[in-house]
Amino acid sequence: MIAPQWWFDLKQYTERLQRYSDEELLDIYFHIHPIRYRAHYLCVLRELRRRGVKPQVAHRPFAGLDWDLPQWVGALGGLGRSRAASRVVFGLLTLALSASLTGLGLAPIGLATLLMRYIDPFSALALLMGAVWAWGLGAWLTYKAGARGGWTLLAALGSSAAFWAFLWTRAFARIVDALHQPLGGGGGWGF
Repeated sequence: MIAPQWWFDLKQYTERLQRYSDEELLDIYFHIHPIRYRAHYLCVLRELRRRGVKPQVAHRPFAGLDWDLPQWVGALGGLGRSRAASRVVFGLLTLALSASLTGLGLAPIGLATLLMRYIDPFSALALLMGAVWAWGLGAWLTYKAGARGGWTLLAALGSSAAFWAFLWTRAFARIVDALHQPLGGGGGWGF
């Protein structure tokens, strides 16, 4: 379909925009392609500014990195109608997120433990404290993402599951073995 003549003449297009209501102008603003029809988009923006109308853009749940679990579940379409299904998905998402965040925090500790040739007791204690911090950080970030109230227990359970899995690794066994070594073993630093 070929556009009408007023579409090609920006002066006529601007005059036509002045006759539209605010709602019609906002409708054009939200449906015009800003790159393909750049000149027309700028005309619409100019008219909106002239009238003092500021478009209210709805918050999109997956735009950027927005940590809001309830909004993620609400954006999943048909789950918004079923309260039980949305709660199950929210619980599973809470468990998965907290376990993943804790696992991400424990991964460098496990890797460092496996790459170190000798682990002294002080390093082992620092690695163990880092593992506890990773557990707490996973639960806290999940709480900040929206798992509040009773869901905080589920976030702590997900973090605890990842921490429990770390306790059964070879890296944790090396940390425990290093903690049992005598302090004055290797160099001239013994007491």
